[in-house]
Amino acid sequence: MKTVGFRSIVLYILLAVFIGGVGYLVANMFLHGRQWVMQPYNAHLSGQMGDIKDRDGNLLATSQDGGRVYSENDTVRRALLHTIGDTAGFIGTGVQSVMGDKLTGYNFITGLNDTVFSRMGSGLTLTVSQDACTAAYNAMAGRNGAAILYNYENGDILCKVSAPTFDPAFVPEDIETNDAYKGAYLDKPLSASFTPGSIFKIITAAAAMEKWPDSWSERTYECWGAENIGGSDITCLHGEAHGSQDMFAAMGNSCNIYFAHLANDIGGGALQKKAEEMGFNQSFDFNGVNVTKSTLDLTGANANQIGWAAVGQYTVLANPYHMMALMGAVAKDGSYTQPRLTEGGDIFSGLAASGDRKLMSAETARQLKTLLRGDVENYYGDWMFPQGMAVCAKTGTGEVGEGKAPNCWMVGFCDSTQYPYAFAVVVEEGEGGIETAGVLVSAMLQALA
Repeated sequence: MKTVGFRSIVLYILLAVFIGGVGYLVANMFLHGRQWVMQPYNAHLSGQMGDIKDRDGNLLATSQDGGRVYSENDTVRRALLHTIGDTAGFIGTGVQSVMGDKLTGYNFITGLNDTVFSRMGSGLTLTVSQDACTAAYNAMAGRNGAAILYNYENGDILCKVSAPTFDPAFVPEDIETNDAYKGAYLDKPLSASFTPGSIFKIITAAAAMEKWPDSWSERTYECWGAENIGGSDITCLHGEAHGSQDMFAAMGNSCNIYFAHLANDIGGGALQKKAEEMGFNQSFDFNGVNVTKSTLDLTGANANQIGWAAVGQYTVLANPYHMMALMGAVAKDGSYTQPRLTEGGDIFSGLAASGDRKLMSAETARQLKTLLRGDVENYYGDWMFPQGMAVCAKTGTGEVGEGKAPNCWMVGFCDSTQYPYAFAVVVEEGEGGIETAGVLVSAMLQALA
């Protein structure tokens, strides 16, 4: 009897393990089945995918003769590679990977069978503009970098470009060995971070507004082009001496000395706290993809390090998607609408606008808007942009060392009900914020005008 009882216990244990295993498998099939279906080893399924079109109905990708065919225009193919994805599935952030279940008609219940509930080869219309993406790609002029722009009212991503890129219709044979394609599978607007340079002064300014809400605009510092702060020099670009500066002049002149002093008066802890409230060291999600974090760590930083961090150097790294969202928040009273790549969306696609997320107070947003509008009106020039867009922006040059030219940034938004656009652009090894990134922003906005 003891033997029978022991065997019963063993059988019950095995039955419990079996049932638990089946439950685990079913749960994972429900949660991850669509990702499993679109793994690279199922590349043949790409020939069953439906059409992908841009917001204007331009065909970006389709299936033909059991294979994947892309736009007839090679510039469009390159410009939209990281948004659409490649046939092999190496670009994991592309629509063909993230939304492959929608495009193939995969369903948890029916699998890939063609039924009245799930149609094979379903199409998608994206929010992106083919024209804006090609304009941004051409304006990069062969340089590497990232450009992303969205409508901060409804969340539509209108432009997303990453470089280096390649033609998905004719994948280079030396893509794995040629340094020109190093990082070509990386979707930089979502999955990369860069030294931001002076665009971080927006965060430093916001911290000052919070610390001295009634007197921030009255604080002045002297700039002689270079100054020993914390035992080592902090310098302005090209050693230019700006003289006595208030916040408005310092933002327009991009005065490093002013913001280094300002940050030390604010305090490293307060600057860190404000940066995190505005999205640094925080997670963002787009299209079911975890966006690379913008980061800042001022733990144990001395006065010199705090000064350099305040102007976007030291340990500061910024992600383009985050900076775009931050600019959308400045434009929209401190909150931003979740960006999306398709109309509608559902809880599984991660594309639906999910409400607003607060990154700053409405008053701080209003004050920053005034500063950034002054940059364009008084320093950059409205002539750079289409009439009526009322662009508010900040440029930056992030020094990266190793004998390389800087990362050239421009971030901002249009203070316009007709053109509610927020953007972030970074070009690697550029000539300057205005000369390189500003030209790219101008090209995107011209295409959308």
